[in-house]
Amino acid sequence: MAAPYNHKLSILPERERPIMLRYSPLALCAGLLVAAGLVHADVRIGVIASSTGPTAIVGIPQKNTVALLPTEIGGQKVEYIVLDDSSDPTNAVTGVKKLIAAQRVDALIGPTTTPAALAILDFVAESKTPLVTTVGSSAIIQPLDDK
Repeated sequence: MAAPYNHKLSILPERERPIMLRYSPLALCAGLLVAAGLVHADVRIGVIASSTGPTAIVGIPQKNTVALLPTEIGGQKVEYIVLDDSSDPTNAVTGVKKLIAAQRVDALIGPTTTPAALAILDFVAESKTPLVTTVGSSAIIQPLDDK
């Protein structure tokens, strides 16, 4: 049960007030500043591109396009983290796991090839990380209910 309100505490000089009453306005302000900082956190987007290997002819322009993407959206800074999968689905999986777990990206762009996209799909679905991919396979998006 909470203690009854003691109006005498509010008229005491600050040095004689209980510690909780002296520092609670500071704690409240600090909490609000922290919460405001979380609202304006940076957005991190991971990009998987085949900038080397057999499909580099498609992956290099994909990687170079990142420089044209916006660096701020809705007042939030956007950071792009670009990884090369070397045109190898196994490297794509390794890169996506790194982007999701270590880099903590908010969304993913890529990969360049359908085999790489199929390889990462389960990991992306499990993490519930939004993915934008340019590959042309219905196996990536169907069935919609599963992933």
